[in-house]
Amino acid sequence: MKVKTLFLFFAILFLKTTTFSFQNKEHQIPYDSIYKKVSFYSKRNNHNKALFYSRKLLAKGLKDGNINQQAKSFSKIAEFQRKLNFKDSAFYYYNKSKHLYHQQKDSAQLGRILLNIAIIESDFGSYSASDSIAVESIKYLNGKRINTIASAYNCLAINSKKRFLYKDAISYYTKAINFSGKKSSKILYWSNLSVTYKDLKDYYKSISILENLLKDSIKIQKTKARIIDNLAHIKWLNNSKENILKDLLLAEEIRKNEKDNYGLIASYSHLSDYYKKINKNQSLFYAEKAYQISKNQKSVTGQLESIDKIVALQKPQKSIKYYQESIRLRDSLQKANTQRQYKFAKIKYNYEEEEKQKLKFKNLATENKLIAEQENSQKKNILILVILLTSVFIFYIHRRKQQHKKRILQENYKTETRIAKRLHDELGNGIYNVITKVLNPKFETEEVVNDLDKIYLQTRKISHENDAIETGAKFESYFKGLITSYNSYTCKIILKDVPILELNTLKEETQVELYRVFNELFVNMKKHSKASLVLISCKKIKKFNEIVYTDNGVGFANSTVVLKNGLKNMETRIKSIGGTLNFEQQPIKGCKITIRFKK
Repeated sequence: MKVKTLFLFFAILFLKTTTFSFQNKEHQIPYDSIYKKVSFYSKRNNHNKALFYSRKLLAKGLKDGNINQQAKSFSKIAEFQRKLNFKDSAFYYYNKSKHLYHQQKDSAQLGRILLNIAIIESDFGSYSASDSIAVESIKYLNGKRINTIASAYNCLAINSKKRFLYKDAISYYTKAINFSGKKSSKILYWSNLSVTYKDLKDYYKSISILENLLKDSIKIQKTKARIIDNLAHIKWLNNSKENILKDLLLAEEIRKNEKDNYGLIASYSHLSDYYKKINKNQSLFYAEKAYQISKNQKSVTGQLESIDKIVALQKPQKSIKYYQESIRLRDSLQKANTQRQYKFAKIKYNYEEEEKQKLKFKNLATENKLIAEQENSQKKNILILVILLTSVFIFYIHRRKQQHKKRILQENYKTETRIAKRLHDELGNGIYNVITKVLNPKFETEEVVNDLDKIYLQTRKISHENDAIETGAKFESYFKGLITSYNSYTCKIILKDVPILELNTLKEETQVELYRVFNELFVNMKKHSKASLVLISCKKIKKFNEIVYTDNGVGFANSTVVLKNGLKNMETRIKSIGGTLNFEQQPIKGCKITIRFKK
């Protein structure tokens, strides 16, 4: 038992010694080696890895109780959170760093941290808060770190510009330029100043600044391309006749070579503006390119600006998908901004304020959900209404077709009945009389032949009235042939201005119905009117063709038009082609029929 106890004692002692040794080795890892890894990944824009080792620095600083190292680590973590676009988290860690630097009374570092907090406040739209913090930053810097002071003035200028306080913005940009000791920063501030003058429509000053910048050698090609592109665009705004295409294309080429996709969005947007009045197709081409690259870069602002250009250049029916995409993007942007502001508020304010904000956004979300449900309900109702209207329309069209088919069948039946009656009345009796004469030896052969000839002519006439109608490019001559066939020494028919109707270009259905109507009309004329003179005159009235039939016959009995048989058929046929038929009793004698139909 004593041996076991002794063994257990030495085992525990060994484990404690090993653990202490391991922890001591980890504790002794130098800060410089971790900083080197942070720097290594930062230069290669691998912000996730840089953030990972920054957290290692913080863990080591916390373990060591090193306040200065903790402040630096919090600052580093904030820096990479910001580069990864987690600005709310960056704000949190910068404030942690600020608190520690304040404890250490390190005014220079405190001024730098305050500037970064001011920039984040500005990014979230809190311009007044950003102004206060930026001014506080300048006070802490107290003339030291001139480039940081210049950045603070640049932040103040941006805040003023976003609130349309252009004169203040110009003043702050000028101070930023005067304080800055870095050429690249000076170029940036000058460029920002030129954009402010552009917004004020003071194009001459804006152009002058950018032209002076181009006189100097600019090593960073992306910056050079931005200046060339902005200068060309502002020149064009000043004078739309200015030949700036070469410069716009040069900026585009540089950006392509540098793979500056965000810069290309601006290039294509400016090219679209340039071509808008001189070549809409080319303008649309560049607007679509701006949209595509904005989409690839997930730039919502770029997509929305490009869609506005595309919609302005296209016909409404082709822009539906862009309208829908614009609505979706604006909704998603609003949602993202709401969420971003909400997260930022959670970090800035205490728990009580946080709960109030939660309740507020919850109510807002409920309201939005209710609105969305109402909109969905409205959309469903509209869809149902559209379906019903479409169904009614389809039913109406189907019914019209069925009625048209029924009318055609009725007309065919009437035509067949009329032909049968004529065969019986006109040919049957004639054939019977011929048979009687043939059986009677008193009748001469010549008389029988004459009767047969009459029967043949009657048969031919009936056949001609009901045979297939030649439509198409030869219809006009075919139609004239019909009228000529009724012209005789007892009844003279005069045609006037038939070519003006362009009968050969009419639809086949219209040609057929027109032919049948006039065939019916002349049959009635021969049977009942006793006219010796007929005038058919043609003319065009707006979208309609008009044919007026006038004769000097007996007219209608008792001066009353009664639509029976043939006349009723004529009216039905004209209506089937969307036309009208009007009968008029002449004052003295005869009748007048006006036929009007669409071209």
